[in-house]
Amino acid sequence: MDAEVDVASDDKVDEPDLHTQSASNGRDVTGRFFVPQTGSINSAIITLLKARSRRTLPSTPAFNALHSGTPTMIVDVHTHLPTHRNTVPDSDRTSEEMMRSGDEVSMTNSIADYLCAMEPVDKTFAFGIAPRPWGSEREIIDGSGDLTDGGKNHNDVAAELHKASPDKVIPFMSLHPMDPGMNDEYDRAVGDLGCKGIKLGPNYQDFDPVGEAAFKLYARLEADGLPIVFHQGTSPMRDAPLRYAQPLVMDQVAIAFPELRIVMAHLGHPWQDDCMAVVRKHPNVWADVSAQFYRPWSFWNGMRVFHEWGATQKILFASDWPVTVPQDNIDGLRNLSKFAKDHHLPGIPEDEIEEIINRDALDVLGVE
Repeated sequence: MDAEVDVASDDKVDEPDLHTQSASNGRDVTGRFFVPQTGSINSAIITLLKARSRRTLPSTPAFNALHSGTPTMIVDVHTHLPTHRNTVPDSDRTSEEMMRSGDEVSMTNSIADYLCAMEPVDKTFAFGIAPRPWGSEREIIDGSGDLTDGGKNHNDVAAELHKASPDKVIPFMSLHPMDPGMNDEYDRAVGDLGCKGIKLGPNYQDFDPVGEAAFKLYARLEADGLPIVFHQGTSPMRDAPLRYAQPLVMDQVAIAFPELRIVMAHLGHPWQDDCMAVVRKHPNVWADVSAQFYRPWSFWNGMRVFHEWGATQKILFASDWPVTVPQDNIDGLRNLSKFAKDHHLPGIPEDEIEEIINRDALDVLGVE
C-alpha cells in the first residue's frame, strides 16, 4: 500500500529551489523528490510543488511517465540570435509589436539575455536569417548590434554564441539561394564555423522555395545530411510573400528530396491543417510549436488537429526567442488542458504534451 504524505508539513519535504536552472523545466526539481512506483506520494509531491511554484508542472500521470527511467531532453529548435555581446545600450534598444499582436518584443538583446532565457532547455538551435542579396545590408528579423561589427555576419554570431555556451548552443547557418557567394559561405559556415544545419525564410528572403536556385541548395544539404528549419505561415512584413511560406509548398520539396530533414516552423500558423497534412505524409518532415501559446484559440485548434490525425509525435519543441521564451512555451503547452476544460472543449492528452516538450530533436534530425 502506498504511504501517505502530509503535504502541508514543511518538515516532511525540503523546500525546493524553483528558481535554479535545474528547476526551470519542471523535471529535475521534481526528480529530487520522486519515489518510484508510489503513485499517491508522487501525486502529493506534484500538489506541493504546484502550490509553491509559479511555473506549470506536469500532471501526476505525465510526471510518473517522465520518471519511468527513459532519459529526457528539451531541445529548443527555433531561436534567433542576440544582437549585443554585453548589456544593450539604451541608445541601441529597439522593439516591435506586430509579431505578438500588440505585445512588445525586444529586438535587441545580449548574449547573457539569451542564455538566461534558455535556462529551462538542454540544447538550442541558434540562427539568423540571411538578407536578400539585392537589398540593404540590414539583417532580416534580427536587429543589429556590436556582434556584427568588423564585417561579421549572422553565421559568425551563431558561432560566437556557441562558444559562449558550447554544451547548449548549436549554431545553424543561414544562406540565400540567389546569393552568388552562397557556396563559399556554405563551406565557411560548415567547415570553419561548425554550423550543423540551416534556417531559411523564403518569404522574408523573397526567394521561390521550389525554384531552381533553392533546389540546388536543398540537394547539397540532403547530401551532407544537414536539416533545414523553414519559416512557415504568416508574417508581419509587408514585402514578404505569403505564398512562399504556405505549408503545402513543403510537400513539393519533400517529394523532390525525400531524405532531407525539414522542420516547418510555428505549426504553419494559421494553416495548421495543411502543416499537419505534410508532416503526417513525409517521414523526414516535422513541425515546431514555437510562438503559439499567446493565441490560445488558434493554438488549441492546431494542436487538436494534430492529435486527431495522430501526428503530435511529429511536433518538436521550440520558442522563437526573442519573440517568446522557452518557459512560456512549456507553460503554454501544459496549460492547454486547462484551456480545454475552461471552454468545455476536448483536450489533448497530457502524455502527448510531455512528449513534445521532451522530444530529442537532435536524434530526430541527425544533429551531432
